[in-house]
Amino acid sequence: MDREKLKKLRNLYLVLILLLVVSAFIVPYTLLSSLNYFYGAFLFWSFFALAVIYLTIKITTYWRND
Repeated sequence: MDREKLKKLRNLYLVLILLLVVSAFIVPYTLLSSLNYFYGAFLFWSFFALAVIYLTIKITTYWRND
């Protein structure tokens, strides 16, 4: 894969990870603050963890030694 495409992918994944980090702070304190049941937060954190794992796997598949 050429360097220009890798740079674009890196920037895309960086933006996605930043959005996930911001959502990790915003969603629990705003959208989930009125829920009295634990399953709302549990569902959010489950999807959050799966998204982070997926992005980490996608990012590390492009690593290689030159």
